[in-house]
Amino acid sequence: MIPSINIKFITNNQEIKSNVLDFIHDWYSEKTYILSKTSGSTGKPKTIKLLKKHLKASAQMTGDFFNFSKGQNILLSLSIDTIGGKMILIRALEFKMQLIVSDVVKNPIQNLKEQIAFISVVPYQLRSILEESPEKLKYINTVLIGGAPVPQSLIDAIQQFPINFYESYGMTETMSHVAIRNLKHPTPIFSALGNICFSTTNDSLIIHAPQLGIDNLETNDQVSLLNSTQFIWLGRKDFVINSGGKKFYPEMLEKKLENQLKDRFFITKEMDEKLGEKIILFIENNYSDERNNEIKEQLKSILEKHEFPKNIYYIYPFEETISGKINRISTFQKWQNEH
Repeated sequence: MIPSINIKFITNNQEIKSNVLDFIHDWYSEKTYILSKTSGSTGKPKTIKLLKKHLKASAQMTGDFFNFSKGQNILLSLSIDTIGGKMILIRALEFKMQLIVSDVVKNPIQNLKEQIAFISVVPYQLRSILEESPEKLKYINTVLIGGAPVPQSLIDAIQQFPINFYESYGMTETMSHVAIRNLKHPTPIFSALGNICFSTTNDSLIIHAPQLGIDNLETNDQVSLLNSTQFIWLGRKDFVINSGGKKFYPEMLEKKLENQLKDRFFITKEMDEKLGEKIILFIENNYSDERNNEIKEQLKSILEKHEFPKNIYYIYPFEETISGKINRISTFQKWQNEH
């Protein structure tokens, strides 16, 4: 039996409405699990089975941390196909909150006219909100940003707003976030939720979360572990570049460049006879190679000599995952196919 549910749709998209209602029916069915797809950011997306009791435990941890209460407004602005979207819906159901469903667009709060306790967005949505309708943030108490690392430029931009901003760390396999950091504090430290704890092997993060059915989950994330519940994220293990015997984390180099390049970009690697692997830069544009010298001049004052990209490639548009992240592997393959 489906209990009474408080839903307000501020979208006219019939597919979104149908998907939300279908998920609610599925959630209250006798099935003990739901199916969800991984993002595909480091490989082919796969469908995994997640037990409802673990999803409820995850929702409870988030609700306890953010002090959710019955009747509060929570905004769903992510695709229900992603774990982030599913978890917003599950939190609303478990805490008997009023679920407000918007279009899945780059600026989901542009027409907002009511107070929202909690919203989860990806970085490109937050950037659009800040550029197009920052005044609407007055309606929101807490913003959780996930799906991709939050650029420093965004962290700087949100400091002027008297509301809560958090960055999440998690994945589909962990049923959304297992750690959070407060972006209003000048620290890169992620802290565990609930009774979750961490360890490492060769600097790769291992997650221990029995309440989520997770025991010794080794991730592809390289971290600096501070203690059993706190870490500093360094980057993806599979993205690390070993060039001339030195290790480089693309995500760390990208942070240095984010205020220098106006187009989307990412750093990755390709094989090199002398160095083993070499650093390369992809820029989302149709520039010709003639722009290389101009762009290299921009980067000279930012990057060390050994950090400098050996090649700069241009492609438009970048390939993306279902959650809106840049798909580095597919974009690189696309460029190779076109050249």
